[in-house]
Amino acid sequence: MYPVLIDISEKVKIYSFGTFIVLAFLVASFYVRRRAAREFAVDRAESFNVCFILLFIGLAGARLLYAIINYSEFSTDKMKLFKVWQGGLVWYGGLFFCLAWLAWYLPRHAKLRGWHFADVLALGACLAIFVGRWASFLSGENYGTEAAGLPWAVTFPPHPASQAVFGVELHPTQIYHSLHGLILFGLLLWFLKRKPVSGRLTGLFLMLYSVGRAVIEIWRGDDAARGMVIDGWVSTSQFLSIPVFFIGVAIFLSRGAREMDPGEA
Repeated sequence: MYPVLIDISEKVKIYSFGTFIVLAFLVASFYVRRRAAREFAVDRAESFNVCFILLFIGLAGARLLYAIINYSEFSTDKMKLFKVWQGGLVWYGGLFFCLAWLAWYLPRHAKLRGWHFADVLALGACLAIFVGRWASFLSGENYGTEAAGLPWAVTFPPHPASQAVFGVELHPTQIYHSLHGLILFGLLLWFLKRKPVSGRLTGLFLMLYSVGRAVIEIWRGDDAARGMVIDGWVSTSQFLSIPVFFIGVAIFLSRGAREMDPGEA
């Protein structure tokens, strides 16, 4: 566990959380630019601009939801809200903000090919999850419940910049989340081989992500940080997985109910 990758001085530190968030963005945006240009002739610069805007919208939404859940943590230090590089994001907050913005933006920019581009973004999101979740692992966030004797359990050493329980064997839920993103990426690529109507991939992504996320939450042990709707039973993310799943179902069914346009894939 390395919450601080490079400790230059007391005031100058390079945090692993922020570093891997940037790395996740670079990997995902590179993939989106390349695939959108190859498959649908979308300008690479336009693709990158959308990804760049989504990065900031996603971070703002994820940070805002985290701050709402952990209001007491921010009530005494308002500036802490902007210290995203130190950790503290709720993925669903970013997802809702990004979906709302895309629903407004894509219909107004025909060159991006609407649902086609949304499907490519879904694939990019899988890669962002795969890489970005290592930010949580290295910083000690999103840690799991006790898992004594589990062959792949992890034990975090004490560190002043870490939130994790130390000296105890825990489920590596951060790695579960990362592998979830990689598995989703593979499943969506497999689904693409069936040449679905554009938009169905996006719907499938939302359905599969929400189900997987709700299941992984069972082994999460950071109840105070993630927030609980029903103590000991339902976390905030599990609760939010319900509307996300049905949004995915609605998109998947509505896009499948239409006939394919000439040249549609």
